[in-house]
Amino acid sequence: MAATGAEHFDLQKLYHLYALTKADEGLVEMDPYIASFDELTKLFKLLGSVFGFIVSDVVEKVGILQEYRKSDDNYKTVQGMLDFEVDKKMTNTKHKPSAARTLLRLHRALAFVSDFMKEIQAAEEGSKLSSIAAASYDRTLAKHHPWIVRKGVHLAVYTLPTRKHLLEKMKVENCKKTEELLGKVAESGKKIFDVVEDLYTKHGLHNLP
Repeated sequence: MAATGAEHFDLQKLYHLYALTKADEGLVEMDPYIASFDELTKLFKLLGSVFGFIVSDVVEKVGILQEYRKSDDNYKTVQGMLDFEVDKKMTNTKHKPSAARTLLRLHRALAFVSDFMKEIQAAEEGSKLSSIAAASYDRTLAKHHPWIVRKGVHLAVYTLPTRKHLLEKMKVENCKKTEELLGKVAESGKKIFDVVEDLYTKHGLHNLP
């Protein structure tokens, strides 16, 4: 039987949340987008302390976005949120992190997650996640981190389990179906990333501090 409980990472649930964002329609609904990162923190915890810095950052950013979402209907979609904050000149406020700045950090993390899942799906059973994670990190998050952080990540990933061990920790019942689902989740995540990436490019917001 598959594992249950609050901390069980549910790949099928993540796929469902990605579908609810409506990225295929050119939209990105905020509620499922935020909820997807709640689910992803469970995956990061499965991977061990190496991803502790990502977990704490994601939890903080999710909390900020949830507060914005509760306070104003302008935050129903990523499009609406960016249009609103750009119009009100709120994107680079000093007294409180803007939703645009906050979501940008999650957006960058999504690039890593999607790339990582794609590579896990394609890897051999006994493949080391350390090599997979390092390569995915270098293609995505590394460009946003200073040298000392990049060096630390490359050292830390050597504590990661093998691909086989990760799937065991996920308590999967059917490896083939899980591999297929990993590919679908990676593809859906990339679609969401591309839509949001275009929005930040349109508004010139990629370099928010």
